[in-house]
Parts: sequence; C-alpha cells; structure tokens
Amino acid sequence: MTNIHPTAIVDAQANIADDVFIGPFCTVGPHVELAGGCRLISHVVIDGYTQIGERNTFYPFSAIGTLAQHKRSHAPDAKLIIGNDNIFREHVTAHVGSDVDNKITIIGDRNLFLVASHIAHDCILGNDIVMSNNATLAGHVRVEDRVIIGGLSAVLQFTHIGKGAMIGGMCGIVQDVIPYGIVMGGPRSGLSGLNLVGLRRANIQASLIMGLQKAYQDLFFSSEGNFKERIQRIASSEEYQANPLVQDVIKFVQNPSKNNILQPQIG
Repeated sequence: MTNIHPTAIVDAQANIADDVFIGPFCTVGPHVELAGGCRLISHVVIDGYTQIGERNTFYPFSAIGTLAQHKRSHAPDAKLIIGNDNIFREHVTAHVGSDVDNKITIIGDRNLFLVASHIAHDCILGNDIVMSNNATLAGHVRVEDRVIIGGLSAVLQFTHIGKGAMIGGMCGIVQDVIPYGIVMGGPRSGLSGLNLVGLRRANIQASLIMGLQKAYQDLFFSSEGNFKERIQRIASSEEYQANPLVQDVIKFVQNPSKNNILQPQIG
C-alpha cells in the first residue's frame, strides 16, 4: 500500500505505484506517473506530464516537471521522462520540454543531481551522470553517459557533452566537449586534455588510453591540415580503427552541434 503522509497533496488522477513513499508537504500533479520504489522525502513538487521510473529519490524542495523557463514556449502537454535509480538532492529543478523543440526532456538512469542543480527544457541526459551543486544545463543540452559537471558550472543552450567527459567547477561551457575530454580553469575555459583519471577508474585498457592520447594530439595539435582534414585523416587511419575510444571521439566531432567543438586553450 502506498505510504502517503496526510499533509501531502496527491491528485487522484496521478498514477502511483503501491510501494511509493510520499512524505510530508509534497505535491503531486494529476499527470504524474511514479513507478515502484520511489521516495519523496518531504516538500517535493512533481507536476506536469512527468513519467518517473523505479527507485528514484527526491529530497526536500526539489521541483520536478514544471513548465519550461522559456518566453516563447507554451506547452502544457510537454513531457519529462525520468529513468531508474536517480537521486535528486535539495532544490534540484528539472523541467518538461518546450514547443520550440520536441516537447520532451529525458533523464536516464543512476544519475546524481546535487543541491540546486538544474536540468532545463528539452535536455537529453544519459546514465551515471553527476551534476554537482548549482551546476546548470540550459535548454536543449545533450549530456552523454558518465559525465561529471562540477559545482557552479553552466552549459550553454544546444551544447553537447560527450561520454566520460569531466567539467571542473565554475566553468562556462559554450561549445561541445569531446568524449573523455576535461575542462578546467573557470569561465570560458578551453579543452584542458583528457579525463585520464576517469578512464583508469573505469578499468579501460592502458593500450586503448595511450591510443586515445595519440589521437588527441593528432587531432588538436598536428600542423598537418586544418581541423576538418585532421578529422578525416584520423577517421580513415587503420591505426585507430580498432580503438573504440578514438572512434567515439571521431563520431562526435563529425557531428557537432551548432556551437561547434571546444578546442584546447593555447598558452
């Protein structure tokens, strides 16, 4: 039987699994779906057309599924879809999509959103992501698996963050960050190198990491040809064909967002 505190306000039309816990002073709207094992600790607001998978935990004052912060959008039927085993700490906000895009925001599995982090309208997030305190995604951002975004960092609209990348604290990201890249050093920083610590912690084979390091140098620091030509040369090189890390990077840089690829900071 669902455990709903008497001070919580849960719309009768909401679809709530039998073992969901809803603590004091929570509010759940009529179009919300909460799958098994979810926990709303207290003072949580979940509204909109929001579909939430299993075993998600929402800490006090998180606001989930509210309308997009967008002046030109009016989409009361827009959606937010959340996977399984995510943790939303205090004051986290996650908005539904907007009608200037596909009217949907998607969050995957096993993500950790620390205090006051923000997922804006039309964002698409993968799995095993960590967003630290006050990290902010603007609208239409894509974040792939296993990305870490440091505290007080902000990501510009439409930007794409590749898998396994790490963004340091207080960074402003205005261009796409390659898979396994690392950005440090504050606002408007350039690419700082590769997230070698993350790769090693993921038990990636050393030879693959070394191949990725060589490809990184070839891609960003070679004097042979322009950036587009270097992409084509690496993509066609037999040396890198069997390295999935390099292939991830090449596929990513071949399909940039309109913000283009973040380059290393020189000097």
